[in-house]
Amino acid sequence: MTKNQILFFIGILSLLPFKSHAQTKIEGVDVPSSIDTEKGKLQLNGAGVRTKYIFDLYVGALYLKEKNKDPKSIINQDAPQAIRMYVISDKITNKKMEESIKEGFEKATKGNTAPYKSKIDQLLQAFKEEIHNKDLIDIIYLPGSGVKLYKNGKLKTQVEGLDFKKLLFTIWLGDDPADEDLKDNMLGK
Repeated sequence: MTKNQILFFIGILSLLPFKSHAQTKIEGVDVPSSIDTEKGKLQLNGAGVRTKYIFDLYVGALYLKEKNKDPKSIINQDAPQAIRMYVISDKITNKKMEESIKEGFEKATKGNTAPYKSKIDQLLQAFKEEIHNKDLIDIIYLPGSGVKLYKNGKLKTQVEGLDFKKLLFTIWLGDDPADEDLKDNMLGK
């Protein structure tokens, strides 16, 4: 084969659509295009970086059965869903994460956390052990099972109820989210 033929062949190849084994790379983190749950596969809806002040804290990814850009619809669905957090900073500690989650519940309930106190406390127990850079936290909602929180693949707690799932997902997808840019990215906007 001549040099021109090789260059022509390479040029043709570059025009062909290639199927990727779809991963999205964000801040050095490989975010898979799907994850498996007990109730089947969930597809990546969108992902982005949670930033506070000037610090990138974690990559957050939203997984759903089908792509959806409507936050209210996602929050209210009684369907398998997941939020995956890849910790990318030493600035995150278990205490800071606990404070951030509490603040999120305050916003989500407009200051009325009392009806959910026992469920919030149960979830917060999962953040009692230290969080480190490169930890993986999965918050998976499955109808009939409730919210399961995993840290590095190990189940840390399970909180029942669609009402609690709605409240929890409001922290990221509600009208007053923890991070507006992350919300938009998780919604695939």
